[in-house]
Amino acid sequence: MPLTNLSVEVNEFREARRQAKIQALLAKLKRKPQKLLSFDEVRKELKPTGVRRRYLEDIPIDKIVGSVNRYVDFNRRFYPLQDSDEGRWARIKMVVEEEGVMPIDVFKIGGMYFVMDGNHRVSIARQNDATHIEAFVTELRTKIELTKDDDIHDVIMRAEHFELLEDTRLDELRPDVDIKVTLPGSYRKIYEHIEVHRYYMGLEKNREVTMDEAVISWLDNIYLPAVRAIRDYKVLEDLPNRTEADLYLWLKRHQMRLTGNFKNLVGEGLVAQDLVARYSKKPYRVLVRFYDKSLNIIEKIFKCFSKA
Repeated sequence: MPLTNLSVEVNEFREARRQAKIQALLAKLKRKPQKLLSFDEVRKELKPTGVRRRYLEDIPIDKIVGSVNRYVDFNRRFYPLQDSDEGRWARIKMVVEEEGVMPIDVFKIGGMYFVMDGNHRVSIARQNDATHIEAFVTELRTKIELTKDDDIHDVIMRAEHFELLEDTRLDELRPDVDIKVTLPGSYRKIYEHIEVHRYYMGLEKNREVTMDEAVISWLDNIYLPAVRAIRDYKVLEDLPNRTEADLYLWLKRHQMRLTGNFKNLVGEGLVAQDLVARYSKKPYRVLVRFYDKSLNIIEKIFKCFSKA
């Protein structure tokens, strides 16, 4: 089919590319995910436990959040990202206009959809303001649910949080304590802290300590006292965009740095004050740190001159 006969479709592709550029700017302003998710990355994190046989279904387009192998060619709203895709997009658009949309193939995992085959058809359906598209669905079973606004960071955090709860039953043993962190790997560090506490409990009691015992003891004797210090010294006010569990990990790491070992740790209150003094984003604390550094530099200069 000659490209010269596709002027309308080519213009629609160029409009879609223009919309993609506008979406990129808006996404930065609104801090919303712009990229499609990679199916392989998501599957690795969610660790599906089974597969449901392929079936045909009308699926909502706004729940298509990723692709198997074309996740760099379209954005989250399936606007095309590659100018070189113009000819193919236009030809598929013409076929769709003449013959209708053939069903696409998708994986469903965590309640969201990932395109195996039919990325261009999804893009064209979006351009035509369609809300649903017919798809052959292969469903991968997982206990973790995704949302349409998740990016890969969100997926990783959901998976790690789920893994922590599976391993520790924190949510069942103490449903009143909600441990949330913001950095990948932090839930695994929380688990390591519980395991270390369990190890030392075993040495003290001279017996095997169950995970349930260790979790409750760690909460009551380690985690919650640290959280109380964080609240008492209003550390969250000085270190915004972090959670109490984030600051617990910072506090314990800083505590170890100040002390050098697990025994005779510096008190949580002193460490909390030191954290605020060192890392607070409040303007007056930043000025104090700048002033202190300036004094140190001046002192070093005077020492150099006095030696000379």
